[in-house]
Amino acid sequence: MGEFSSPAAKEQALKDARAAAQKEQWSVAASRFEAVYADEQTPELNRELVDSLYHNEQYLVAEQYAAEMDGAYLASQIDFDLRLAVALKNRQFIFAREFCALPAAAKWREQGVERIAQAEANSRTTLATTQRLLAKQFTHLGDVSFGEQRQRLEQARQLPLKEFMQGVQYLLVDPFLHPLMRATLLEELLRLRVKATVKLQWLDDQLYTIDTTDLQPVNASRAAAGIRSYFQEDLGQRDPMTAANAQQTVTLQLMMLYPFIDKVVTQPTSWARLVAGEDLLPTVTAAEKADMIAWQQRLNRFMAELFGPLNGENPEKP
Repeated sequence: MGEFSSPAAKEQALKDARAAAQKEQWSVAASRFEAVYADEQTPELNRELVDSLYHNEQYLVAEQYAAEMDGAYLASQIDFDLRLAVALKNRQFIFAREFCALPAAAKWREQGVERIAQAEANSRTTLATTQRLLAKQFTHLGDVSFGEQRQRLEQARQLPLKEFMQGVQYLLVDPFLHPLMRATLLEELLRLRVKATVKLQWLDDQLYTIDTTDLQPVNASRAAAGIRSYFQEDLGQRDPMTAANAQQTVTLQLMMLYPFIDKVVTQPTSWARLVAGEDLLPTVTAAEKADMIAWQQRLNRFMAELFGPLNGENPEKP
């Protein structure tokens, strides 16, 4: 029972928390809800805890708890408004816009976006210096390690949409940006549901023009479906461990190939077999196999930049 000696003790603590909230004793309510929530994480308790923390002006902690159950805030307008208010207090402008873009938020989207735009406008005045620094660090992602890139992206999500988009458009044509980060930025545009045209420098060193409304999730590709089917229904039945490991590798490969996955992975089962170290079917030509191997070696080099050499290979050996 965690810190409670009995179900009755927990029930009493919850009653006390709700009574304190009724009286707007937010500090007491927050600490008691937190104790109950530590013992049992339900959407209702999450909302009550976040509401108390918000009213007690503990905005960062409120954001951390709310982020554990974002979906719980799409049940009603009151819940939606609370989640948006918490996000905006933490200047999580990009998350807020992605939240409004969710299909379940359609009824409240218009007024939600208005609130975000107003908060963004205010932040441009009050946080101009901070935002310039964030924008500058964001546009120079290619200069730092992948771990630092992820950290800077998280910070850049506190930029207003206009400034965030300027950074993204600059980065998508940066030849030094890791392809996994490039895919992550494209996924952000997908979640934002923005209508824009962006330039993209892809793995083949060619420049492409992308209409963001055409973007689909990685798993929506034909290749992802074929590979998933092979791992689950074939290899997964024979050798679950190999299938699980190969699936992890392929997930990263597909991310790096995004948004042109199906352009490269034209034979999903053969691609999956190759990653898993299985023999290819006789119908695969030597040229097709060579092409797949070349692509996979290229992708593995990018992965080695992140995780070190794959499969215990020592790059120092001749």
